[in-house]
Amino acid sequence: MRKSLHLHKRQRAFTLIEILIAVALTGLVASLALAPVVYAVRQVTETETAYANEAALQRTAAFMAQDVAAGLRLASTVVRTVGHEQFGGAGHDDVLVVASSAPAKQNRPSGSVIYKIVPASFMNDSIPGLYRWVLAGVLPGDVEIDKLEAKDAQLVTPYVTSLQLSVFEPPEWVSDYEGAIPGGLRFGLSRGEESVEYVCSFPQ
Repeated sequence: MRKSLHLHKRQRAFTLIEILIAVALTGLVASLALAPVVYAVRQVTETETAYANEAALQRTAAFMAQDVAAGLRLASTVVRTVGHEQFGGAGHDDVLVVASSAPAKQNRPSGSVIYKIVPASFMNDSIPGLYRWVLAGVLPGDVEIDKLEAKDAQLVTPYVTSLQLSVFEPPEWVSDYEGAIPGGLRFGLSRGEESVEYVCSFPQ
């Protein structure tokens, strides 16, 4: 009788070990099964973020193109692009200046709209990104780009790190241009790891 009780106890202990092993294996299998799901969710999130960044840059380029299309065609210089080479090359960005009647909405004389990158700097506390200035009574050829300050502008898109412009002046694309509304304009915008190229044409 004692022998049978001893055997019964050993059998119950063995069953408990089996349960513990089964629980451990179940946890292991569940974690392995969950890993691809976590990876997939992360990939979807990263894709959505990248799309949002790309869409924001596309909208920014389209907004700039609208200003060009609405440029004051009677001005001696309607569009002026200043290539980054004039600011020292690497580390600098192009600047877009458009003759505009935008100030007239505030009962001010027509002038210029300027798009320029304001980089991150310890010299100012402005949010880095692409800014838009509206200068009344100043023609594109008279805009002093070096004297533009972020505090006098509107932030269009934060954290844009690069603006590259090309104007189609047959038979080639150029970065420096001053004249009427061109047949085509190419915008290159970057923010972080995202970059877009936006090309538009303007009816002559």
